[in-house]
Amino acid sequence: MDGERARCPRCAAELPSGASWCPRCGLAIARPDQTRSQYDYYAPPPSPMVQKSSLQTAREIIRGIGAVMTLLTLALLAINVGIMIWGSGLVIPEAWDKATSLYVALPWLIKFVVLPGASFVAIYFLFIVAVFFSYLVMLERSRKKLIDELRFRPKEHSSAYMMVTLFMAILTMNTAYYAIIALMGGDASTGGGGSSELWESLYSLLRASVWEEVICRILLIGLPLAAVYWLKRDSKRPAYRYVIGGGFQFGTREKVFLVFSAAIFALAHVFSWDLYKIFPTFVAGLALGYLFLKYGVYASIMLHFLIDYLSFPLELWPSDTTDLALGIFLLVAEIVGLLYLVYYGVRSVELFSGRRIWRWQSKRSIAAYYQPLSSTPYQPAPSSPAAPTNPTFGFVCKDCGSTEASYRDGKFQCSKCGKESN
Repeated sequence: MDGERARCPRCAAELPSGASWCPRCGLAIARPDQTRSQYDYYAPPPSPMVQKSSLQTAREIIRGIGAVMTLLTLALLAINVGIMIWGSGLVIPEAWDKATSLYVALPWLIKFVVLPGASFVAIYFLFIVAVFFSYLVMLERSRKKLIDELRFRPKEHSSAYMMVTLFMAILTMNTAYYAIIALMGGDASTGGGGSSELWESLYSLLRASVWEEVICRILLIGLPLAAVYWLKRDSKRPAYRYVIGGGFQFGTREKVFLVFSAAIFALAHVFSWDLYKIFPTFVAGLALGYLFLKYGVYASIMLHFLIDYLSFPLELWPSDTTDLALGIFLLVAEIVGLLYLVYYGVRSVELFSGRRIWRWQSKRSIAAYYQPLSSTPYQPAPSSPAAPTNPTFGFVCKDCGSTEASYRDGKFQCSKCGKESN
């Protein structure tokens, strides 16, 4: 039947029964081994290629700037970690004669233990160790990925990059938020239980950086998730991962506890600040919870510590040079943070809605250039004398030298000049 006729592998034309070459393009048909070797010379048609959009280019540039800011922020963190360790010489002598307390958030703060003297010093030392090792873990786990980010070739973002870009977004949001409050006649400078004693500020902000991550991320996200997965009998992760965090998928359960912990975290700050503190603290709580779920508690501790210890270089080294250096850093962080605030805002909506809003990839196709797979051109094998009825096709027009022809009615017609020959 006509529908079952063979087709030319080059031009897909139907072949007459017993044809030795294609009547349309002249390809030799009767020698499948020769045809196969001829097509081994050429690359197969490539998959559709996609052109990089201007939005993708802008994204790569912003990522590179974010990687540079990550490097600078890690340097600032190193300074603040040094300040924390140096501050132990101020805190420990005071701690021997005083007491501290630990609390839980329900969301109001409830003290459940008082630690005087030696126990005060012990818990303070544990807080220092927690921040110091969190910083080392972040450096180790981010080292290779950060190098790729600085080269504008990130395959997967490091925890340091995510922590710093979230910090810049939060910084920009807070600046805009408090500016709006000031324009409306509000006063956002009160509250916080600040102290004129440097040792107390060094300790209280360190305690907040570590202990609030324990009670708001581990107790309100990690352990509830462990209980739910245990009751459902579908937990596939080690038990310790629920304590240290990291490696979670953002399913319904994770999202519920993420929002819940951020809400408790925000409401707990009302009692020492004011109602205006709820919104920015809730957003910060979402960022801290996200870092806990995706990377681990070390990442959320470092973001919290970065925010709380941010101004200590100004307090310890009050000079025009320090003001200028930190001021330029914060200004650049806020400018770059505006872009990340928009980006993470869109991604947050996508995360909780389950719908894709922003697509980076362009659908425009670009021209593809075909290259042979081999540097040696295909040379057809000479025809065998034993098979004169099945010659190897090798047409060359005597008038124009073209090697392409169509076979019609027993003659070759040159595809270039149209002249016929036998």
